Amino acid sequence: MIRIFLPISFLLFFSCQNTSIAALEDPALKIEYGSGECNFVENPTYIVNKDYVVYQDVCTHIVFYPDIVSFKPGKNNEPGFAFDKNGMYVKGEFLKIDTTGFVALGINKENDLLWKTKYKVFKNTTELKNIDVATFQPNPCKSYNGEVKDQYYKDKNFIYYFDKKIQGSDGATANTNPYDFCHDKNHIYFKGEVASFGGEPYQYVNCDFFKTKKYVFRNGELVDDMHPDNLKALSAHYTRYNNDVYFRGNKTPMKLKNSSIVKVWTADNYDFYITDGKSIFKDGKEIDKKVDLPSFGFLSGAYCFYDKNGIYERGYNQELKKEIIEKLPFQYEGKFNSKYISYNKYSGIIFYKNQAYATRTKSFYEDLSPKQIAAAKAQKNDIDDFDGSNKVFIDYNFCKMYNRIYFRGKRTSFDAETFIPMDNSNQYYEDKYYKDKNVVSYCNERIRDIKKMSDIDVNSARTFDIFLIDKNLLYCKNVKIIKSTGIELLASFSGYRGGFCGNDPTPLSNFYLFKNSEGFWLVKISDKISYRFLGKVFDRKWEFSFEAIDLAKKYGNNRTIGPQKIVKQEKNENKSKTIDNEVYNAVAVQIRPDYPGGIQKFYAFIKKNYVIPKEILDDESSRGGVFAKFIIEKDGSLSEIEVIRDIGYGSGRELERVLKLSPNWIPAIKDGNPVRCLYSIPYYVQ
Repeated sequence: MIRIFLPISFLLFFSCQNTSIAALEDPALKIEYGSGECNFVENPTYIVNKDYVVYQDVCTHIVFYPDIVSFKPGKNNEPGFAFDKNGMYVKGEFLKIDTTGFVALGINKENDLLWKTKYKVFKNTTELKNIDVATFQPNPCKSYNGEVKDQYYKDKNFIYYFDKKIQGSDGATANTNPYDFCHDKNHIYFKGEVASFGGEPYQYVNCDFFKTKKYVFRNGELVDDMHPDNLKALSAHYTRYNNDVYFRGNKTPMKLKNSSIVKVWTADNYDFYITDGKSIFKDGKEIDKKVDLPSFGFLSGAYCFYDKNGIYERGYNQELKKEIIEKLPFQYEGKFNSKYISYNKYSGIIFYKNQAYATRTKSFYEDLSPKQIAAAKAQKNDIDDFDGSNKVFIDYNFCKMYNRIYFRGKRTSFDAETFIPMDNSNQYYEDKYYKDKNVVSYCNERIRDIKKMSDIDVNSARTFDIFLIDKNLLYCKNVKIIKSTGIELLASFSGYRGGFCGNDPTPLSNFYLFKNSEGFWLVKISDKISYRFLGKVFDRKWEFSFEAIDLAKKYGNNRTIGPQKIVKQEKNENKSKTIDNEVYNAVAVQIRPDYPGGIQKFYAFIKKNYVIPKEILDDESSRGGVFAKFIIEKDGSLSEIEVIRDIGYGSGRELERVLKLSPNWIPAIKDGNPVRCLYSIPYYVQ
């Protein structure tokens, strides 16, 4: 007998609304910046066009020509990496290397990439030496102030602060809990250094407490009423202080005696249950159920536990406003035996002998065959298939069952045999596209709605970066923008970001530079979608932001900005020498110019020396970006400093003054020689 309980919503028929609208034309459209030092985009990304690829990150825009047929950007957890049949690309730079065992390890705020193969570890394209490659791995942890970061790594010998080896650290005893401080058996570390207070190194207690010889700290804050000698870790998140028990740094109702036999049940770096030898507590609170302690156990990942009497599920009663515990009505057939319990975390199904319970649908299944049990235990998807529905969860929104497609539990008219999610790897926030043999649809996860897009040719429809195109038009969301004939995406720019936090209602925005058969276009994606036709011939003067972008070779020599190439012939006693006074774009050189210590040091230098004009201090609304360009000479000095745009009140003059104080940079290198290089920066007055 199989008992099935299906939500009533599965019986409802759902039909999508038919809609497509046109974007707004804006002849005055310009790129807007909100906050941050970002010329292009916050995160490394590859734009794949028909015969070339663009790589972008915060300050980089490079065009290159891989094998397009085999070219493939890395997965979502591999930003900045791409591959083709000839090798791999790191931040747009080709690297011919054996990629066996490739693993993307992490990225820091400067967009440096840490990665490894089976035999080597790299920072960007530079191999890091004296690292045990086989054991080198991320060591995610929180800093002393509780912020979770992935800046730490470890091998069997040492801990590393990104690529910096922490001398004297012990990798073998480094923490493994991602919610713990970075520590080993000897020390706690902060920004790659031994953390201390008043000259005394911190001693590790657990995830929530650390101490010195005199003081106790809870979640990084000094605790006045605790003495370090009386503090003892019971587990990663349970702590004993005298007779009190703390969970995640908070005092619980538990009281211990000297004779108390304490045990904590943990799994997957989480503390689940604790006992004082008499009662069971969850999160420091006694559970509302008397259980047999000697036989107590729990299923990691499920809200269930068991003892010698059966299996119990924890839930929450909205009317009673409290947690409730119910015994699952398996047929226990006499004495319960926990060795017959198992749990599949993918499908959320609990198995007991020849029975199963689907925790998500609250469905029970009895008298299952060994073949059914084995198949269900082996499932790697969110599938509940005991009732013959062939239920498969396609993604968070859609599932397929009874050979029909359901959207959030409601039946749709999509063709089940041909329905697929389109490539959403670069989708804009919560926007996704789907199609079957008849129609393309757009889904906005935030408003939980799906709309059919009219006039789209299904056979030619495909995703293109965050956009959708068919043989006729370019779309974003359910909006028609421009013609798709000969479409190319040349560059993207992060727009307004001021409304991301706080009470600023201004919507976020992104900007995109396109080329199609008609010419060049600037497109803005925000709460509304708008576009501007720029012209048939590319002109960098349209936007100051265009000055630093690289263009495909077919559009001519657009890499050179500023004075044309000047070549002088000078002779000495032995040979003639060519003097190159050309001013190159940063993308046209083999080694780009750099500020000693990196670009973040440069912005720190500006911030230290920039004096905000009094008028801006008095008027909060006047703050924003000041943009400048300059030439980095062969000796690293800055020349031809020009403010492109400012916010008034002398903000541009002040940035120009500070730039003139700048120490010399490390110059750009082309063909083995230092060359002059144009550079542009934004500086945000805050």
